[in-house]
Order: sequence, then C-alpha cells, then structure tokens
Amino acid sequence: MNDRQTAGPAGTAAGAPLQASREPSSLRDRKQAIRREIIARRRAIPPPVRADADAAVNRRLLDIVRTENPSALVAYVSDGTEPDLTPVLRFALESGMTLCLPRFESSGAYSIVTVRSLDFPASHWGIPEPPADSPAAPPELLAKALWLVPGVAFDSACRRLGRGKGVYDRLLAAGAGKTIGIFYELQRCGELPHEPTDRPVGRVVTESGVFGCTNTVRS
Repeated sequence: MNDRQTAGPAGTAAGAPLQASREPSSLRDRKQAIRREIIARRRAIPPPVRADADAAVNRRLLDIVRTENPSALVAYVSDGTEPDLTPVLRFALESGMTLCLPRFESSGAYSIVTVRSLDFPASHWGIPEPPADSPAAPPELLAKALWLVPGVAFDSACRRLGRGKGVYDRLLAAGAGKTIGIFYELQRCGELPHEPTDRPVGRVVTESGVFGCTNTVRS
C-alpha cells in the first residue's frame, strides 16, 4: 500500500480502504500489519486536510452531543494524529456535563477520571493528561456516559482496532454507556481480524458521516 495515499476529496482524509490481509498467518501479525499501514497514512495527512477533517468530525459530534445531551462524556486528548476533539470537550465543560478523560497510572493501567478544565501539562508520552489528583469517575457514571473512543482502524461492522495493548477493550468491558468510534475515513478497512476480547463500538464518526454497523446513520 502507498503511505502517501491520504487525501481524498477536499476536506476529507480518505484513502483507499485497506483490506485486512489473510496473510501473514497469525492474528497478531495481521493486526500489526494493519496498524503499521494505517498509522503511517494517518501521520501523513497534510495539515490543511487534517484541519478540515477535524472540523467536520467536531460538527457531527456536536450535533450528536446536543441532541442526546448525556450527563457525562468520556473522551480523549488527541496525540496529534488522532482527530482533535477540543471543541467538543470545551462544549461539554461549558454545558455542565461531566467530562471524563483517560489517565495513565503508575501501575501501568489506565483509569478514567473526571476533569473541570483542559489546562493540564503533557504527560511522559507528550500528550496533555489529567493530573494525579483527578478524581476517578464512578462506575455508575461511566455506565451512563457517552464514550468517544479513538482507535487505529474500523470496519463496517463497527469493529475497532486499537494500538495492541487492549486498553479500551478493558475499559469498555468494565462497563460503558453508548460508544462512538472516532476516526478519519482513511482508517476504514475491510473486515478486521478480530477475537472475542475485541470490543466493537456502537457507531463511528468520521469527517464523511455518522455510521452504524453496516449502515450510514447520517451523512
């Protein structure tokens, strides 16, 4: 595949859908091959195309958040290659929603904590992260929240491929409300290799639309 094939029509970050190869033989190797390809494509998105795609993703998400009006929103802070959801995060805080973000703990696990602002320093990964004294989000809150979930790739069945550590698979399995995968169109794949512990999302939002499993919900 050509790593430079990142830009689709104006305002999109769409490349040709990546087909999940039946080779190499192991499931782990197949997943890793897809990760390498998609991450390279995502990093290569030109800044103006990325900005337009981010704006479109945020418009669609703001429509959803305003309509569904969840009491809590579980989201993420972009690593610079994932869609940047800052407008949605700010809207949640300004609207009185409880905003929750992941935090890396010394144990090596991730927890979901509540935040009251977006003014926090970069972690050792270089990504802004809630401080150590941020209160943990209670399970009953997470079970009712709207989750905005990042990932490396997705398919038409709303399967999600992450970075390979199982972080969101474990978080979602512990008890999550409605889930929306957040991606660029170039992260769309044919059927992803998957296993029972892989957690799908309920919907997917890209710059091109809002998608349910195999069907477009809203364009």
